[in-house]
Amino acid sequence: MTKIGFIGLGNMGAKMTLNLLKANYEVIGYDINKESVNNLLAKGLKQATNLSQIAKFADIVITMLPNGDIVEEVYDNIIDEFAPGTLFVDCSTIEVNKAKQLHMKCENKNILSLDAPVSGGVGGAEQATLTFMVGGTEKAYKMMLPLFEVMGKKSLLCGSFGSGQATKACNNMLLATTMIGVGEAFSLGQNLGLDPKKLFEILSTSTGSCWAINSYCPIKGVGPASPADDDFRPGFSADLMLKDLTIALKAIESTNTSAPYGKNSRENFERMVNANQGSLDFSAITKFNK
Repeated sequence: MTKIGFIGLGNMGAKMTLNLLKANYEVIGYDINKESVNNLLAKGLKQATNLSQIAKFADIVITMLPNGDIVEEVYDNIIDEFAPGTLFVDCSTIEVNKAKQLHMKCENKNILSLDAPVSGGVGGAEQATLTFMVGGTEKAYKMMLPLFEVMGKKSLLCGSFGSGQATKACNNMLLATTMIGVGEAFSLGQNLGLDPKKLFEILSTSTGSCWAINSYCPIKGVGPASPADDDFRPGFSADLMLKDLTIALKAIESTNTSAPYGKNSRENFERMVNANQGSLDFSAITKFNK
């Protein structure tokens, strides 16, 4: 069976790794946080004490790391140690141009690569319902597909190198903008004396229907359980949303795209984070803007 290396065993990576272990894959993991590694050892994870051990062991290496600079550092540290044909899959969310640069580094070493950021948050990682937005070659995608199916409910090869990150930038810009609009709609409804539960019934089944209402309603006690029912304990933090919107802004600027609402959303989340509210779930933006 395919041997897997997993680098980055934080909130997302640990749960993705656990699903691979449950499917009886052989996984060796590395994280600078030893506690993250130790929590998985009893589940069958093999521990790597350095990145070179990952390179020597794995047929496929998956990274889930905080930013593009860290991903690049990992690639640069071990890319020369891989056998040709090894597959590098980055599930982090990083800049589109950075993803393309990393693909070229792999291609120059005869190493396969995919950029495959995810949507679904910690809950999706735990329940194996993530969506993978994938950029790369058909050959690399087919090699990775069985693992995508273990860790998520959907994966799509969106195009060539960087297409996964480009798709993620578009998705999260839309999500941020939509969530702000949902908050404004419920705020207006409250000021007009509407029952929020009845407003939800209409919005969730009419032309205003969207994921931010139907599955992640930011109003306590309204709709399915969401972070709003738990003091906005994060499934996906405002800090992370600001990071993703900053990535989207770079793409907007580099392509001269007109996206005033996307830019405005980033400004709103920047104010929220600067007010020391970044650890809250991103849906708390609906309360912060009041």
